[in-house]
Amino acid sequence: MTSYFSVTGDAVENGDRFSINENGWHKTGNMAASDASEGKVFNDCIHGHMILHPLCVGIIDTPEFQRLRNIKQNGVVYFIYPGACHNRFEHSLGVCYLAGQMVDVLNCCREQEDKITASEKLCLQVAGLCHDLGHGPFSHTWEHFLGRYNKHWKHEEQSIKMFDLLLQNNECVQKLFIKYGLEKNEINLIKSLILGHRNVSAKSYLFEIISNNENGIDVDKWDYFLRDSLQLNLKITFDYRRLLQFCRVAAVVDDGNTEHVCFRDKEVTNIHDMFLVRAYLHHHAYQHRVCQNIEIMMMDAFQLADQVGFTVQIPGDPRKYRLSEAHENSAVFSTLTDHVFYSILYSVDPNLALSRSVLNRILRRELYRLVGSRRKTQEEQEVALRVSHSSLMSSDRMKPGSGDWAVTINFL
Repeated sequence: MTSYFSVTGDAVENGDRFSINENGWHKTGNMAASDASEGKVFNDCIHGHMILHPLCVGIIDTPEFQRLRNIKQNGVVYFIYPGACHNRFEHSLGVCYLAGQMVDVLNCCREQEDKITASEKLCLQVAGLCHDLGHGPFSHTWEHFLGRYNKHWKHEEQSIKMFDLLLQNNECVQKLFIKYGLEKNEINLIKSLILGHRNVSAKSYLFEIISNNENGIDVDKWDYFLRDSLQLNLKITFDYRRLLQFCRVAAVVDDGNTEHVCFRDKEVTNIHDMFLVRAYLHHHAYQHRVCQNIEIMMMDAFQLADQVGFTVQIPGDPRKYRLSEAHENSAVFSTLTDHVFYSILYSVDPNLALSRSVLNRILRRELYRLVGSRRKTQEEQEVALRVSHSSLMSSDRMKPGSGDWAVTINFL
């Protein structure tokens, strides 16, 4: 049993609040029922001491969310950069925290009736916390692996399914949603915020905080830019803290007076630096030639295992799912983490011998060698550019290529 005491004469023990007077300690209420600011403190290497809402803490303390502790944020980059050992877990906490920080800044200069409500703020924080629930083993590598089967699978859509599974499996979280007034409409808003799809019944600018399809400036990128650069020991100049202080909600005349998150015009250089950081991280890490090599080898190993019948199964379900089918059942998918690498590597199944040999080659640094290359035709380059441009705003790993992109950034 743990107690926390303060100099004001208050204490919290097992969630119950106590106060002291001349007659001793007296129970005065439950911490969960008090102000939402009395959440849990997380000590983060990027944002320092983050206080998260009790509802967010309840979500964190579930198997579906704890799974993110075992999914590398940068996937196979860890095989190149030994510091890239951070996971989706801490990134998700950071996005949750930054979402709340941005709401506080946006509200500071708004009239009371125009402010983001406490309920909307909590929806944003939950969306930030759960936006990566749907990532598979080694993050984006899994997305590329399923792409080999022509499956148009997106981790954002899987995050919605995992969020539903989390609510279904955890009655304590259901009670917290009810306790803090988040019902069906709010849950639908959370899902829309995760997907970045504007909900006509909600304030339009809310969809520019977690996943901004308008111009790509959002708290998700702010967190992983700083977190990845720190872990990779790559020096960057961008710092979200200044940019955060100069953002406001304003009606944009050129867009029919629609309200958007806007930035002071003097911050144009800071925003330019942000996009340069994205390109810098892609060049030195995400699309490093050795990372691409290892990712191809890992996908080959998974595909070889899939072809010979390597399956995943959960209690109560007689069906055995191949790796390429696991996403069809959220409960099965929830068992997949980076550990699938070692499940194959240490398997004694003779059918997996070829798959094991590829994984062993990765560990022994016996990587594939380039045997030839050719230049893309003009038509192929144009197709690639169109695909890159269309996915620019929808991906949290935007991939720079040849040519220029134009994004709309609204300045005050």
